Amino acid sequence: MSETGLKARAAAIRDEQRAGFVSPDIPLLSNLSVYDNISLVPRYLTTEKDESIRAEIGKLLDLLKISDSINKKTFQLDSETLFKVKLLRALMLKESVTVIDRPFIMLNTAADIKPVYAILETLDISDRRVIFLDFEWNKSKY
Repeated sequence: MSETGLKARAAAIRDEQRAGFVSPDIPLLSNLSVYDNISLVPRYLTTEKDESIRAEIGKLLDLLKISDSINKKTFQLDSETLFKVKLLRALMLKESVTVIDRPFIMLNTAADIKPVYAILETLDISDRRVIFLDFEWNKSKY
């Protein structure tokens, strides 16, 4: 295989391995604002300009009706808003799979998965692959 072919294959493998995680085990950074937590990925892993990052995050926060939280720290947020912020941070990793790990630990008041589906539909991420990881005993909630 040629060097170009090897590089293309390596890039394809890397792309398949890119995953944004939403997990109770991966906290937001408590000393950063909502905006700063969400913007970590595009600011440090892409060449996007700050203005376009801020515009995209503002739009996403508006869609989820949490734009008033943009400058808040994590300790000021309720569990639903924390989940939304973690989800947005994961979604900022473009061309990746989003893995939502044990959503009912993060959204302990949710009776089933419908609120999470509603959030995903609101964000219109039909071009993204989302994988849920959960315990077997929560199977009835899906």
